Amino acid sequence: MKKRIKQIIGVIIGIIIGISTTVGATTIFNSKDITYSSDKTSKTNVKDSLDELYNKTGKCPEGQYCYTEPLGLSDKVELGDYIKMTPTSTSYTPPGELTGCMNDANCKQNTLNPSELNLWRVIKKNKNGTVDAVSVYASSEMIYFRGKTGYMNFIGALNTIAAQYTNEKYVKSTRNIGYKNQIEYCTSYEESSCPKDGRGAAGHDLIVNVFGTFVAEKKAGGIQRYWVSTRRGYEESSAYGFGYWVEDACPKDNGSSSLNLCGWRIYNTVDDKQSNSYSAIRPIVTLDSSIKIKSGDGKSIETAYVLE
Repeated sequence: MKKRIKQIIGVIIGIIIGISTTVGATTIFNSKDITYSSDKTSKTNVKDSLDELYNKTGKCPEGQYCYTEPLGLSDKVELGDYIKMTPTSTSYTPPGELTGCMNDANCKQNTLNPSELNLWRVIKKNKNGTVDAVSVYASSEMIYFRGKTGYMNFIGALNTIAAQYTNEKYVKSTRNIGYKNQIEYCTSYEESSCPKDGRGAAGHDLIVNVFGTFVAEKKAGGIQRYWVSTRRGYEESSAYGFGYWVEDACPKDNGSSSLNLCGWRIYNTVDDKQSNSYSAIRPIVTLDSSIKIKSGDGKSIETAYVLE
């Protein structure tokens, strides 16, 4: 019965002991409480047939009590709906062991306030009842990556940072925008052990489908560049950099009409230069299927869903 389970009190016993007679291709099940004819559905199993009839009518059979399993969050919301969800953390400074930025004279790391990103939009409805939602805004603070450490840890570090944008009451998992099964932590900056990911950005189409753009703003206004989980090297200079994608600000990606790429160098393999660069954070959260909605209709920022 998949998502919905109908328990028809007072009928089940009658069906089990019911008399079955076959007339041609039509099977009639008779009991004290119900008569079922298979020529009304495509199912031959009584329970599946009742399930099909229930779905067709959208209501419980007259005179009976039915229990319907609560719907998952993905059954309650639509793509593009706005959801208010505030991460519990109010302060996080990524450690230098992750980003390569040791908070010294060469690289001063900024501190994020994860709770500032409290407005999300549904970009995917999952079969298990959960939904994926991306932050409407990018973080107001930029995060630095520097040198070999920054390059080797880049994907894993971004996921670790994205994990700060959680709330155990609502969030099942987190990830950085663009992440899709890359090597999170490399043992060397050489391409043989730390390969470039190309120019893709996982989830790009889902986001553009909802927002109409991959560009993000700060809550205070103005376009904000942000990190996307992709490693990329500049072959012409043998220098590795990191891609961040934003339309109308960077050269067009070859072979794609919708993605523009900017690469920000943090390490140069030719002269062993420990460069650094910075961008904001824009996380994706997977919201739990059991979440209940307190108010709102999700159709605008002003009427965003408020969760219980």
